[in-house]
Amino acid sequence: MIDLLAVTAHPDDLEICAGGIFLKAKKEGKKTGLIICTRGESGGYAQQQTREQEALHANGLLGLDYFRHLDFPDAGMFFGQEAVDALIPLLRECSPKILLTLHRDDYHPDHVAVSQTVEAASFVAGLKKHSQDGSDWKPKELMYFSGDLRTNKRGPDILVNIEDVYEEKLACCAAHASQNIVGHAERLAEWFGYLGGCKYAEGLYLRNPLTLNQAGSLF
Repeated sequence: MIDLLAVTAHPDDLEICAGGIFLKAKKEGKKTGLIICTRGESGGYAQQQTREQEALHANGLLGLDYFRHLDFPDAGMFFGQEAVDALIPLLRECSPKILLTLHRDDYHPDHVAVSQTVEAASFVAGLKKHSQDGSDWKPKELMYFSGDLRTNKRGPDILVNIEDVYEEKLACCAAHASQNIVGHAERLAEWFGYLGGCKYAEGLYLRNPLTLNQAGSLF
């Protein structure tokens, strides 16, 4: 079982938006995983093989316990039955406690499609009658991250201080050398840090209210 799983559209989405959260989770002894839906072959000027190699390098730096790289077309990812059916067995396979994916208000159409796909797949994966072996799974929480505040005007519901893993996060971003994303990741972390009263942070968005069983969880 994986504690924390992200499903993204492109090889660098996680590192930009939630790389620090995943690094912190590993330091706290949690098992982490990542499913990337496309090979990123349309991003920048890099060849598909380069992007695949960069993804493997970054995943090694993140210390992931579970990794799957799917082969849906970059800039051609659509929400539909094929994508949902491809994701369901993977979700059941690693059974994450917390599931993260892209916010549906992000600028890239692939991000929107992946967000919708994850929502549908995580619901259907919990239906025993939709399983050949009778297995089912439901996440404890489904949360979102966002890589572009120009289209997603909503502020995050949760801010995670990543000051202690900030340099490691940037190293993970730098692993995607063909995409030149370090500057964007820095600006995003600085903005969320400003909102959270710290130097660097990452933001998470909730679809449903977060339920706490203990009042001590507030402190």
